[in-house]
Amino acid sequence: MLKCVSSKNVFATYQYLGCCQGQHKVHFSCKGKTCPQCGKRSAQEIIVKIGVRLFPRVSYRQVILTLPEQLRIPFHNHSNQKRLYFRFLVLAEACLLELIQAHFKTDACKIAVIVFIHTHSYNGNYNPHLPVILAEGAFFPSN
Repeated sequence: MLKCVSSKNVFATYQYLGCCQGQHKVHFSCKGKTCPQCGKRSAQEIIVKIGVRLFPRVSYRQVILTLPEQLRIPFHNHSNQKRLYFRFLVLAEACLLELIQAHFKTDACKIAVIVFIHTHSYNGNYNPHLPVILAEGAFFPSN
């Protein structure tokens, strides 16, 4: 990752006969999501994929739900982390729905939410947290 897209990394050399500028190098990347170069490209691709799922003319907010520090070690040592993370995602959505329904004083409304799971913080420490994209307000299904 430290040598990603640098002159010391692996590269291919080609010559384009139309420009007469000599040889050109194309550096190979590490394609790692934590790499500053490759991660930025990966994030852009994810943003485009999310963008097509959002409702037009609806404002969205980002919410970060963090697991309390006291629960991080039990989470990390859990024998079935996949199931535990899935339940964490489901619980987060249920909590947000309950919060919005309490605000509007009805349980007939729905929310638009996209939830991700990140297991580590930027400094590499184990810190399960949920970045959430939440539509402002609520949706009231017509009968």
